[in-house]
Amino acid sequence: MSFPTKFDQSMLVQFSAAFMYYIEKHKLMEVMSRLLAEISVADQVPDVRRWLGENVSRIGVDIYSKCLDAFQRGVAGDFYQLPRNFFHRIVLHGKPGSGRKSLAHALAERWDLLILDADVLAYHSINGAEQNEDTRYLQYAIEKDCVYKRSEAIGNLIQKRLLKDDALHRGWILINYPNNQCEARELFEGFTVPPNRFIFLQIEERMARMRILMNSYSPGPQANIGYLDRQMQQFRKSEPALNSYLSQRREVVYVNASPCFEQVKCEIISALTKTPYVLGKKYGEANAEI
Repeated sequence: MSFPTKFDQSMLVQFSAAFMYYIEKHKLMEVMSRLLAEISVADQVPDVRRWLGENVSRIGVDIYSKCLDAFQRGVAGDFYQLPRNFFHRIVLHGKPGSGRKSLAHALAERWDLLILDADVLAYHSINGAEQNEDTRYLQYAIEKDCVYKRSEAIGNLIQKRLLKDDALHRGWILINYPNNQCEARELFEGFTVPPNRFIFLQIEERMARMRILMNSYSPGPQANIGYLDRQMQQFRKSEPALNSYLSQRREVVYVNASPCFEQVKCEIISALTKTPYVLGKKYGEANAEI
């Protein structure tokens, strides 16, 4: 039997990240804690392995069913919150002017999270000194003006960035991605480490425009009426299909972004700490057994 002479560390990191997400999604840490707690108070267990085999399914289904029930009823409690041994993986989504960047910096400061901007990643990839296969593919997609290939290339860049040590060990906040239904599906179902919270900032387009145009202390391309019109048009075009998919996910939290900054920030923090912590689709998994 032959063994590889070179150890591929990137494959090990990817496998470990996927394994930790599986443990997180299926509440395996909670199941093991409950198993150890029950067996420690059980009377005279002659065969520990047999006892574990007979009770693991019961405990797993009980924990997962209670979490699903808490999600459906909106029950807040420490048992259903994000476990301390896991990290926040947050996506802030909303139309231009909803306050994504400002809120991302505030939340990142609170929990010491990384801020990952998809537009910044793409910019540095194209203009950086190191040109790899992903960079060339992104340049090709931009030159050909192919939306699908551009989304795929940016998705590849984000996936690889999320598997870096700092992102895995600290948690992160992602902005400017996804921008359509296909990207959202890839984010949740194709990424090795998908987000465990997706904050959808809700705001009327008129108020969002006023915020951008009146923000004179930070001039930029968004202050141009023509550019702003194209951004809003693109958001309006993709929002129905995107929202249709997001409404099926348990990770999505809708937040009203119209009030003042501090009020919106407090509402997001409250939602992140009190919303029952369940991952996956709302339908099709309710009766699944662990």
